[in-house]
Amino acid sequence: MGTPIAMLFSRCLPFGIQALQTCRMAYYAVSSGRRAGVYETWAQCEEQVKGFKNAKYKKFKTRQEAELFVNPTKSYAPHELAVPLGAKQAQPASWKTKVEKIEKPKYTEAWPDEDHDLAEDELNAAMNEVEGDPRPSGSDTLLQATYRKRRANEDEDRKSKIPRHACQVSEAAGMKHVGAFQFEIDAEGYVIVYTDGSCINNGRPGACAGYGVYFGPNHKLNAAKPVQGRVTNNVGEIQAAIHAIKTALDLGIEKLAISTDSQFLINSITLWVAGWKRRDWKLKNNQPVKNVVDFKELDALLQNKSLKVKWNYVEAHKGIQGNEMADKLAREGSALYKQLKS
Repeated sequence: MGTPIAMLFSRCLPFGIQALQTCRMAYYAVSSGRRAGVYETWAQCEEQVKGFKNAKYKKFKTRQEAELFVNPTKSYAPHELAVPLGAKQAQPASWKTKVEKIEKPKYTEAWPDEDHDLAEDELNAAMNEVEGDPRPSGSDTLLQATYRKRRANEDEDRKSKIPRHACQVSEAAGMKHVGAFQFEIDAEGYVIVYTDGSCINNGRPGACAGYGVYFGPNHKLNAAKPVQGRVTNNVGEIQAAIHAIKTALDLGIEKLAISTDSQFLINSITLWVAGWKRRDWKLKNNQPVKNVVDFKELDALLQNKSLKVKWNYVEAHKGIQGNEMADKLAREGSALYKQLKS
């Protein structure tokens, strides 16, 4: 590894002395993003904050100011603030560590071991960054980043966007008898069912998770169940869909419309699962898929050609009766989990 000055020349030489001065003068601090830290270029900083809810970042002229923005409580020893003769700011303790940290971003840090750390939109965005078209690693110079940003408007249609589904409420157009049961169906003949997951004290010791499946008012097949396995809200969402599909298959229902308030669940099944299977249930960055046992079971059920499944997204807590009732059943399932574990 070369000296810090040599590294700066290697990054900025193609763009002249002015670019070198820019590289040396600018530090981008991220205190809230996918990975907090200090970055040398806007491209690296943007990678951590773009699409991240409530991101906090700022540009500084010195590393010390940037590091204080990231960690206001840190105190610096005199040798940490010392500036080598002829330099405008102190060099990092380890260039190798710093370069590896920036050039090999670990996107899965935005999808933590326990998915309670991210809201639905943030989790969906983080997963699309991995499974969709993630931005390149932050090795561009500031001038290259500026040029790319100027081209952004022209290339907007080609860029990856976070898949987001519009709310679509299934309207009952009739009734269908299947065995001893009667179901509401939509205009295309799909049996209507609402599913939801719930987790009390999500991510804390003693968390309790459950799921709800709602076919209609006072329907005998409505279900409130505790989850099995990992105790998170997403597990509840997946297992609710599994329960609904198993019920439909057991009864011989041929068409099922699942309404869920989880964008993440819909995108996982309709967009990403095919890639996971091709890579032996791994993400594009070779990290394992979370909740793989449940996703495998759900995917296997969806391969059954005797049942056609349609996915509808509905907004949560907007007064949609089916969603509200599925949410109520899911919370009852969480309470059952607590009773079973106590």
